[in-house]
Amino acid sequence: MTTHPPVTVRFFGGLGEIGANMAAVEVDGAILLIDVGLTFPDAEHYGVDLILPDWSHLRDRAGDITAIVITHGHEDHVGALPFFLREFGEVTVFASRLTAGLIEAKLAEHPHVSADLRTVEAGERLQEGPFDLEFVGMTHSIPDGFGVALHTPHGTILHSGDFKLDQTPIDGRPTDLPHLAEIGDGGVDLLLADSTNADVPGHVPTERTVGRTLSQVLDEATGRVVITTFASHIHRVQQALDAARDNERVCCFIGRSMVRNMPIARDLGYLAYDDQDVVDLAEIEALPPERVALICTGSQGEPFAALSLMAAGRHKQIRIAPGDTVVLASSVIPGNESAIFRTINGLTRQGARVVHKGVADIHVSGHAAADELQFFHNIVRPRAFVPVHGEYRHMAAHADVAVACGLDRQRVLVCEDGDSVELENGEVRAGPSFAAGRVFVDGLGVGDVGDAVLRDREVLSSEGVCVTVLTLDGHAQLVGTPEVVQQGVVDREDGSALLEKAASTLADALRAGEERGSEEAVVRRTSVETLRQFWREETGRRPVILPVLIDL
Repeated sequence: MTTHPPVTVRFFGGLGEIGANMAAVEVDGAILLIDVGLTFPDAEHYGVDLILPDWSHLRDRAGDITAIVITHGHEDHVGALPFFLREFGEVTVFASRLTAGLIEAKLAEHPHVSADLRTVEAGERLQEGPFDLEFVGMTHSIPDGFGVALHTPHGTILHSGDFKLDQTPIDGRPTDLPHLAEIGDGGVDLLLADSTNADVPGHVPTERTVGRTLSQVLDEATGRVVITTFASHIHRVQQALDAARDNERVCCFIGRSMVRNMPIARDLGYLAYDDQDVVDLAEIEALPPERVALICTGSQGEPFAALSLMAAGRHKQIRIAPGDTVVLASSVIPGNESAIFRTINGLTRQGARVVHKGVADIHVSGHAAADELQFFHNIVRPRAFVPVHGEYRHMAAHADVAVACGLDRQRVLVCEDGDSVELENGEVRAGPSFAAGRVFVDGLGVGDVGDAVLRDREVLSSEGVCVTVLTLDGHAQLVGTPEVVQQGVVDREDGSALLEKAASTLADALRAGEERGSEEAVVRRTSVETLRQFWREETGRRPVILPVLIDL
């Protein structure tokens, strides 16, 4: 009789946070990844472009990585894949048709990265190495998502992916409850399920409510209409296209990801529109405003997204005018409130009517609320449960849902990034922790910006920088007068007298030290300490001090 080691599930991202979803399941020494997502920086991440999970724990196990399953095409589940493949080389990736199409477009932007991309359908079951995989169709805010059941030597693990229980989805493909019930009847030893809306009571309304609101807004609009949503929200874009056509308007896609994704979705059969219903941006100016609808990016106030540029009056082709209507068909992602309100204020200041979730039914979530989660748990009936995909408060609320549905509290493990669980003979227990965190992408650099650099950037942004240029002779003694310049400490016009005083103070301090002999290290330290004290006494500020030494 063959003895199998315990099945281990490790959580690299998405537990205790929104985004960067990534988990690894190990069976008989082989590793399967479920999602490789990213998240976006907050205001305190100065200069950072993207944030990836820290997968350094896997570097010594690269040869054991058998495959990757991507549950759906959202960036927080697939966005880090090119960076992962760049480091680990070509890996087999399973994804649905739409998700695979979006991945192909994404990899085209990374010319030295490739994947063995394999398309799978909901309802399909296949074997890859020791992994027996069964895919379940799930409704979400992007088409063609699925959950995955892993049938292992020690029991079945079901990962829900992101989902909701919309019974009338736009594509007519609701979450496959009969399939889930069938898997539940076979026995689910460990459930990993989406927690994002676990603290929201009731049910999420159907996506079709948004279509009705869009139609009403377009009927009432007298000028041009701008509709902003995520470029991955194919169902919402479809409703915007339909409402615009019914209102005898043509549409124009604006924004890099919107322009890229919509033709892909159309070619694969997930989006339907006639060629005459969509025009290029260059054709907009020649059309009457009341016959135009723009579908664009920027629903979260991203600084360089199309809508943000319009709100700031800096978009090259589009100018917001009185009588225009702007629809924010999205939710507010926590942390983006200030940017979104700034966008709304800018649009309103230019005379636009702004319609958003606070004043109209223009958005519904793609994640199941508490009552839907109860229904889901009662169908699956897991023997153990780990809530995933959410902040800690969401996961704690989801744990309460599982207990309310009859699961013993001892069989509910609330984990965070860096935790693991082990499944052995149908029993689940906490496993060892490992190093997990965040890796910052800044320009071309991946991982070369850490917390120390961010702290320096924070100081620079709040206190400024002072640079002093010192000319030294062969004995490390000062020649002439130091040159002191600053940026962001005081106003340039008012700071000239202070800079002269700073240079004189520094020269006195350096020459006083020459009597005791001098070395470059001493000159550098004296310069930092003297100028730091000078600025503190004169202004109460603490700029970064950078001495530059020039040897004659």
